[in-house]
Amino acid sequence: MHRRSLLTAALLPLATPALAAPWPTRPVRIVMPSGPGSNPDILARLWAQRLSETMGQPFSVENRTGGSGIIGTEAAMNAPPDGSTVLFGFNQLVTLNPLLFRRLPYDPARMTRISLVSDSPFVMLVHESLGVRTVQEFVALAKQRPGRIVHGTGGPGSFSHLSGEILMRDAGIELLHVPHRATPRSELVAGQVQLAFEPTALAITLTQAPGSTVRALAVMGNGPEPLLPGVPVLKDIYPGFVVIVFHAIWGPQGLPEEVVQRLSAGMTALVKDPWLSERMAPLATRLIGGSPADLDAAMAQDLKLWAPVVRERDIRLD
Repeated sequence: MHRRSLLTAALLPLATPALAAPWPTRPVRIVMPSGPGSNPDILARLWAQRLSETMGQPFSVENRTGGSGIIGTEAAMNAPPDGSTVLFGFNQLVTLNPLLFRRLPYDPARMTRISLVSDSPFVMLVHESLGVRTVQEFVALAKQRPGRIVHGTGGPGSFSHLSGEILMRDAGIELLHVPHRATPRSELVAGQVQLAFEPTALAITLTQAPGSTVRALAVMGNGPEPLLPGVPVLKDIYPGFVVIVFHAIWGPQGLPEEVVQRLSAGMTALVKDPWLSERMAPLATRLIGGSPADLDAAMAQDLKLWAPVVRERDIRLD
């Protein structure tokens, strides 16, 4: 009996191994495909700070810019699927890029969905020299001046460009597309551009500045925007015309379910974090959170909006 007890005791550690520490057990790299100081970069750094404090390991942001976000996305998706690298990205990477580029070094279908983070609608803006106060008045004027109203954008294939393409299609008008390197904000203020579609934060800056020459005609979200009171919702005029930039977290293919669930839950728990909410308020970005399934649904909805107009207008960037 004594020898049997000793044998059992010797085997016990093999039968009951110590439980592994929950992820993360080492620093986590967040790849950011936009440049330092951009809205997505600021968001990523705010989230990284709070995740570091709440999850017990450092979360650091690494900017990998270029190629419409393709370079950073490729780097994150080629990282080992061990939870040490994730991507803080936006919907252009997973919906517009696959439509606009014939070849991509990553496949959105293989990217591991982790969590929605935040979103912000675009806003339809016009220069006051047009003399219009509603979308209907703008469309009527555009029909009188086919191809003469200048639509300034952030470049071919951008949200602002494709928003104008949808408006031309749905309203039966023609606009003069003038692409810019980043944003036509200065030209819009000066009146050299008469129409632009911009994110909420920039729309607030342009329309609420002293002596502003820019007017917001419509919010392009799912409902009214509290920071732009009284501005109507574009989808009430053109159903389905909803343009929202959303930010989210993805991981490489094969990321363990434990990592997905831990990070998704951690992100969602921070949606009501007062420190984070206070610092995101100036960015006019809504904290939303969401499960991997919510992120997948958001991607599908975004693709439903953009795919027809890219196909109909035969828009390509390569």
